[in-house]
Amino acid sequence: MRIPVASAGARGSFLTGIVLITCLFSLLSGRVWLAAHWEATSDPELMLRAANLEPGDGDYWDRLGFYEQWNFGRRDLRRAIVYDQRATEANKGSDTYWMDLADAYEAVGQPSRAREAFAKAQSAHPISSDVAWRYGNFLLRQRDYPEAFAEMRRALGTDPSLTAQAISECSKVTSDLPTVLKQVLPDQNSYYLTALDYFLAQHQTDAALAVWEQMSARKPAAQMEQSVPLINELISQQRVGDAVQVWHKSLDGAGWPNDGGPSLVFNGGFEHDLLNGAFDWREDAVPGTAFSTDHDVVHSGSRALRITFDGSANPDFRNLWEYLPVEPGTRYHFSAYLRVDGISTDSGIRFAINDAFDNAALHVLTPDLVGSHPWSLVEADVATGPQTHLLMIALRRLPSWKFDNKLQGTVWVDDVSLVPVSGARADGPR
Repeated sequence: MRIPVASAGARGSFLTGIVLITCLFSLLSGRVWLAAHWEATSDPELMLRAANLEPGDGDYWDRLGFYEQWNFGRRDLRRAIVYDQRATEANKGSDTYWMDLADAYEAVGQPSRAREAFAKAQSAHPISSDVAWRYGNFLLRQRDYPEAFAEMRRALGTDPSLTAQAISECSKVTSDLPTVLKQVLPDQNSYYLTALDYFLAQHQTDAALAVWEQMSARKPAAQMEQSVPLINELISQQRVGDAVQVWHKSLDGAGWPNDGGPSLVFNGGFEHDLLNGAFDWREDAVPGTAFSTDHDVVHSGSRALRITFDGSANPDFRNLWEYLPVEPGTRYHFSAYLRVDGISTDSGIRFAINDAFDNAALHVLTPDLVGSHPWSLVEADVATGPQTHLLMIALRRLPSWKFDNKLQGTVWVDDVSLVPVSGARADGPR
């Protein structure tokens, strides 16, 4: 673009204007640079100079307020409030500035002003999970639990990753966990599962039970797989009665079939997939061994369990097992059907029945099978002691001490049963 300049004076004025504009831009740029340079030094005097250079930039004032509030070597909360107020004046639409001002008000013991600042933050950003979370924690500290729980719930609705932390913080301030769960957790099973996992990880079993009770009353009901970790934890703490109650309720709620009959063994015919926990069978993979379901080779029903050993190891095998709740001082009869094909070495396949918590209190082995055999009944009588409440039945193979000790071959398992003798009935899994 050409700008016609008629005379030397006009040309001089034009050049002077260009120089002035250039100097103005340079001054402004230098001012911004200098303010940023001072602000980055962490020197409070230079930071204040930066804020005064750029008074309309709330970040400078907010950083000064943060420094005055959290620099414990020279903390000045009153000055922090002044700086935070300047930040909100510079940018009334910043939820962060309002929350920082609220923190400063709380620190000097002015909770009503802190509430007002949090209200401003929510007006600035009504759907922010961060605002709801920080406000909820403030209300917890003020012991305003109903409002605190409502804010926590609002935060979780936007950011589910806060669930475990919310449950942790809220459960510290009240022993009324059912109320916490109802008022804090949004109405979705995923939040309850997170809470359940949290308490189980902390080994807070009573709290985990409270979460599970609320889950089990919801629709849709909890899946069987979701109850297994709780039952496993109860078993590990030797709370067999509680574990059995959760198991029965889980079966009923999930509509799982009951095996029926007098046997205490759940899924004794392997007619459904294993839960790998609770009071169902558990498989534990081990090198040289493969588990599978067989629909062609069965003793009864439509399925049997097949285990194949590839001849690469001499295993101390106890990797298929199930827990059975039993009555102390009671006689039982154990039976199972095994079929083996080409089981090598002198140490074969059998069942072991033990007290789950004290192996010395009860330990029974059935005769083992080696080589090849059609379906064969293995059985044993079992008498529980006065302190035995839980048995573990396991498919067992003891290590061989012979030179040629690598285990090879296949075993099929079906129709495993444990029945009280003389009509005695234990209250175990159905």
